[in-house]
Amino acid sequence: MKRAINILVILAMLTAIVLVLRMNKRTNQQKTELASVVSTAVPVQIDVVGEDTFTTEFSSNGTLEPLRELAYVSDVSGRIVNIIVDKGDWVQKGQTLINVDDEMLRADYLASEASFKALKTDYERFEKAMEGGGVTAQQLDNMRTQLIAAESRYLTSKRRLADATVKSPMAGYINERYVEVGAYLNPGARLFDIVDDSQLKLRCNVTESQVLRISKGQVVSIKSNAFPNQSFEGKISFVGKNSGGGLSYPIEIIIKNKRGLLAGMYVTAHFESNTQRQGILIPRNAVSGSVKSASVFVVNNGIAQHRDVAIGEMVGSRVEITQGLQAGDSIVVAGLINVANGVKVVNRK
Repeated sequence: MKRAINILVILAMLTAIVLVLRMNKRTNQQKTELASVVSTAVPVQIDVVGEDTFTTEFSSNGTLEPLRELAYVSDVSGRIVNIIVDKGDWVQKGQTLINVDDEMLRADYLASEASFKALKTDYERFEKAMEGGGVTAQQLDNMRTQLIAAESRYLTSKRRLADATVKSPMAGYINERYVEVGAYLNPGARLFDIVDDSQLKLRCNVTESQVLRISKGQVVSIKSNAFPNQSFEGKISFVGKNSGGGLSYPIEIIIKNKRGLLAGMYVTAHFESNTQRQGILIPRNAVSGSVKSASVFVVNNGIAQHRDVAIGEMVGSRVEITQGLQAGDSIVVAGLINVANGVKVVNRK
């Protein structure tokens, strides 16, 4: 009897050991399967899409330019005898910059002037003589032809003599000088770079939706990293009517009171508005592709799915989605480099 009891106890212990081993094996298999699933899933950061209220303010960057700049070239021939201005000088419109040797030009002018005046006197005499029948109509016509040719030579020589004194066509700084005294000028030779920076100009671009909310004459706030605590006022002077085949429209902004700003500085124009809108905003780095063909990865049951979206406004570090997403959708906002359509993903926290 005692032997039978011992056998039963041993059998029970063996059965218990077998059950424990099986349970451990099943647990280990489940852990292995879970680890396998986790190891094949791409770690990403997932966020839930929601609607936000935002203003329609936007900004655009660009580099400041002078109001006007001119590469001034010669339209006269001759040797330079005097240069009145130098690099860095401020000149007024019409101010003399260069004197060219005009001895031959002056002689030609005086000769053509004398010829023209003599023919003019002769023509007036022929007109009076014709009234009395002293000359024929043909003789008068011939004299008129000679007078016209003489006047043309006279005006041409007068203009050449005037051009021997090279004058500034605009007010501004002499930014560069390309000639020296004694050099011989030919038409088209570069003389000076003249820059008018009394006002500054900013060229930048806005999107097709933004261009509809701005207009010529609108006041714009300008910010520069060189003056972090200051704000400058600009006024829109030009709004492009054609995007040139792209999705951005050129605009120009004039800054009258530059207060230390210099041409070449990088600035940001802020276009402010009190209008508020409601829509879906997501981080910019959640968007793949370009503005014209943008897409995101939506997460359903741990699977990333590629979805095309339409881009609206840029609001700081976020972008408005006008089509393709709705509130409550889960999207990948970080870790996109290893994500593809149909890939398993796991949210990293």
